[in-house]
Amino acid sequence: MSGRHGKKGRPNTVLIAIISGVAIAAFGLVIAFAADAFWGAMIGLAGVALTGAAARIRTDRRNRAAETAHGPGSLIQQRMRINRSRNSGLQFLAASALFPALEVILVSINPDRPLRLSAIFPTVLFVTIGITQLVLAAKERKNFENEFGREAGKQQAVEH
Repeated sequence: MSGRHGKKGRPNTVLIAIISGVAIAAFGLVIAFAADAFWGAMIGLAGVALTGAAARIRTDRRNRAAETAHGPGSLIQQRMRINRSRNSGLQFLAASALFPALEVILVSINPDRPLRLSAIFPTVLFVTIGITQLVLAAKERKNFENEFGREAGKQQAVEH
């Protein structure tokens, strides 16, 4: 079986990432009610972020398939899509610093509270998503610039 959804026997990585994100969010919810509300919520948010990132990649792939069916879209639109992917990676990397910072703040507010290593899980998850987004965007940009040139799709300022 081949077609739009892939070949038989080959796992759909994006679908697996979406299912994993939902599972992580559910695990975070269990942790929130059973053990630690704050870090359970943080783990749940990390799962939601993973699901959102994978769903956005899936949507981008579908849009790209539609663009190729009706033409690739303008060079400006193609460059904007690549820049969105890069910016999303940078946002995930910036957000990854939030979890250890929150843990340090919580320990400084309440010194009796032990420093928990649960901040590592969402941090690693966000760093992984961010780096993946940046690598994919760099690869797309390189392919785009090799095909159309370095200045293709860049918008010029309009002078009045």
